[in-house]
Amino acid sequence: MQGSVKLQSESRGLKTALFFGAGYTALHLAPHLRARGIKIYATVRTGEKNAFLRRRGIEPINFTGEISAELKTVMRRADIILSSVPPRRDGSDPILSALPSRVQSLAPKVRWVGYLSATSVYGDRGGQWAFEDEILQPRTSRGRARVEAELAWLETGWPVHVFRLAGIYGPKVGRRVKQKVTRNPLERLQSGRARAVIKAGHVVNRIHVEDICSALLSSIDSPNPTQVYNIADGHPAPPQDVLDFGARLLGLPLPPRVSVDDPSVSDMARSFYKDNKRVDIWRARSELGFSPRYKDYREGLISLALSDQPKHIYLAGHMTVAEHLRDVIKEALADHVELTRAEAGCLRFDVTQDLDDESKFHVVEVFKSSAAFRAHQSRASESEWAEVTRDCPRDYVMAGLN
Repeated sequence: MQGSVKLQSESRGLKTALFFGAGYTALHLAPHLRARGIKIYATVRTGEKNAFLRRRGIEPINFTGEISAELKTVMRRADIILSSVPPRRDGSDPILSALPSRVQSLAPKVRWVGYLSATSVYGDRGGQWAFEDEILQPRTSRGRARVEAELAWLETGWPVHVFRLAGIYGPKVGRRVKQKVTRNPLERLQSGRARAVIKAGHVVNRIHVEDICSALLSSIDSPNPTQVYNIADGHPAPPQDVLDFGARLLGLPLPPRVSVDDPSVSDMARSFYKDNKRVDIWRARSELGFSPRYKDYREGLISLALSDQPKHIYLAGHMTVAEHLRDVIKEALADHVELTRAEAGCLRFDVTQDLDDESKFHVVEVFKSSAAFRAHQSRASESEWAEVTRDCPRDYVMAGLN
């Protein structure tokens, strides 16, 4: 898809992009635009980030709340404008507040404007699906501010597209970049700071940053001004499931659990549990051809683990074991684990029974190479383990196999 998208953009003559804010998503989008020959400018509040941006091919523009002559010049050239700057608590937008009331003349060439919003605008849906055309009923101050900011951008008269993003995760922008808050759940687990806050029935919508970039690029190539898109992976899950999967992937103990009502949970953290919803992405799929590369948190987390060891093979997931088979499978498991761990190229092989669901056996396999993994598959297919687990459904995801 990216190859055809590139040709479409070049034929349209898009040359200049202006980012209001050089945040996490914008920095991941930048190399995709540069690959199309688009010059990128980004506003920054201080000069501390200037050298970093220039190393990444982005020209910084200092912006402290007033529109400078330099910024006006770039706006006049801009074909693409993207704002990732969050609203103030009162709902006012820091960028639009600095612009005159009639903004259209400031960017006469702009053909696509994107505003990065959040799914907090929906409020609580009681675990049901949220759609773009529903009445917005935010219950948090963050959600209410987002609603106000969305409306302000749509009323500019520019060709604005609103993207309501689920919880963003992904790798660092650069290995040497120090992020105040990591977007990589595996790093939180490795640091020992992660804990699972439990609220019965609560699910979280997530989206890998590269899938956000894919949606933005598709929208740039097929503009539909004033349209609003939910951007998520389409598979919401309880937050503890995400952390537990990551811990098993790394071979770490499961993170501690704490109730959402526990006094140690801050008001800010607790506010994220006020809204329980599942974000529908049908519109992005149908209009943008959006198809997340990382279809759920499992595929996304495995990709993050693989980024540090690109030659390794990861398999992770679970096997469902009926009650009448559990004793015989547990008897065969010890030999299977011992034989597998003794194989050349096996780095990790863990099978553990779920603490809450006895029918679920979690499996994590890590091998040095595709050859080592295939050798394991060949041996295991003729083993007693293969025979006793023949009727057990598997739900695995893999990465790295070639």
